[in-house]
Amino acid sequence: MAATSTTDIDKIVAWLNLEQACRVIEMAMGERLRAEAGLSLAEYEVLFRLRVAGARPLQMREIADQLLASPSGITRIADRLDRDGWITREIPPQNRRVVRVRLTDRGLSVLVKADRTFRDVLEQSFSRHLAEEDVTSLRRILRRVLEGNGAWGAARCEPGVVRQNLNARDETQPPAIAPMIR
Repeated sequence: MAATSTTDIDKIVAWLNLEQACRVIEMAMGERLRAEAGLSLAEYEVLFRLRVAGARPLQMREIADQLLASPSGITRIADRLDRDGWITREIPPQNRRVVRVRLTDRGLSVLVKADRTFRDVLEQSFSRHLAEEDVTSLRRILRRVLEGNGAWGAARCEPGVVRQNLNARDETQPPAIAPMIR
């Protein structure tokens, strides 16, 4: 059996810690969103991405791609959101294989309430433990990992990012996030 170098162990531990941090934060998010807004974390993210899309409806396929989820899983989430009146689904007559989804006013109201919970949990479980420079570094590092695995996509990885004045921006720094959560 080959000896494992300290560098290999550090990489394994870093990955394990990343996974554990994600699980801890996701559990806290999921519990609070369910208790305070009646949403799962996945349902929150679908509503959030529909708000980011604005007046443009998203296709179910786009939502699945953005959430790295299966189309059938997104269909189940959309069924619940539609049943509660938080989204509408449209099938264009010229292409009945496409399903377009829009956020309703009722869904936006639920999302506004959920935003407060999301931000509170994000602050308690993530943001308060990191300096601003840490967040910038983390975004840069995670982008590099996602790009290296062919999984980077602006719509998925930077929803709501301000795209103004890109030429003046320092490309080594991640772009600023638009104030989508009020």
